[in-house]
Amino acid sequence: MMKYARYVLIVIVLLVIQSTIIPFISLAGVTPDLLLIYVVIISLREGQIPGTVGGFLIGLASDLSTGDFIGLGALTKTIAGFVAGFFFNESSPAQTLSTYTFLLAVGIAGIAHNMIHFGFLLQGLPVSVSEIIFKFIIGTTIYTVIVSLLPFFHYASKSKSVHT
Repeated sequence: MMKYARYVLIVIVLLVIQSTIIPFISLAGVTPDLLLIYVVIISLREGQIPGTVGGFLIGLASDLSTGDFIGLGALTKTIAGFVAGFFFNESSPAQTLSTYTFLLAVGIAGIAHNMIHFGFLLQGLPVSVSEIIFKFIIGTTIYTVIVSLLPFFHYASKSKSVHT
């Protein structure tokens, strides 16, 4: 029970950071997605089904907190949790977070997430397909992977201290 309370607390903190601080580090309108990174972490720690369910709940919380397209975040984070769950290693879930597999999982889940998210969100707006692909899908994914280096190095240093 305490584990789930901790997850909820972390999601609340990330929601606040995502809506208040992250807009200040926007590059040409592209921002990293902290909640996506956390969905991947949950998927790699707990497995595909908990990651998928966690993705849905985190996405729904994000939708409700922003008031944007209700259900889009739930859908895209659910898919991201499912995709990231393919990288779950049952024999050493904590170790996966300290390997490049974590960054790969963030990248692939990010591409899946962003294709659907921006495909729906930007539909009907005067934005070219190339801008959607390169700026929003690929740009946001790369920025999110770069920011995911922070938890990667955190878990790598924890892993290194355990082995020494």
